[in-house]
Amino acid sequence: MQIIEHQDIQLNNLISYNTKVKHSDILKLTQYISDNLHVLDLKKNDNIIFAEKDHVNDEMVNVEILIPVKGKIEKCQEYDYKPIFKLNNAVIIRHEGNLNDLPQTENILHNFIKEHDFQASTQPYYIVVRNGTIDSDDCIIDICIGIG
Repeated sequence: MQIIEHQDIQLNNLISYNTKVKHSDILKLTQYISDNLHVLDLKKNDNIIFAEKDHVNDEMVNVEILIPVKGKIEKCQEYDYKPIFKLNNAVIIRHEGNLNDLPQTENILHNFIKEHDFQASTQPYYIVVRNGTIDSDDCIIDICIGIG
């Protein structure tokens, strides 16, 4: 697997949605959000990013989902507005396959960081390049970690 170093990611005009969800349902939720942005008169203009804040138990996780959109984001109790998201000097690895295998790909990235004596400065962020099918066997997710 190829790991790319020294990447900068910047997205503007984002919806930040924090929720608790089954780990296995994260991609279903990102697809649902993407499919229903029109209700808010918004259009997605880049890939959705999510970050796992913490695990509630073996199945449930608290996540922040960042959706870059075109259009004016109105204030709402269900979500927040984030004007900009920046991730500087990141290392990135691409995961292709089932969402359940994501931790193995992430471990490869963490091992790369250790082997090169890098210091992680952020939690992992997951960029949903392709959501995949209902069973998520063909999803593509870029795993990004900022390094110091």
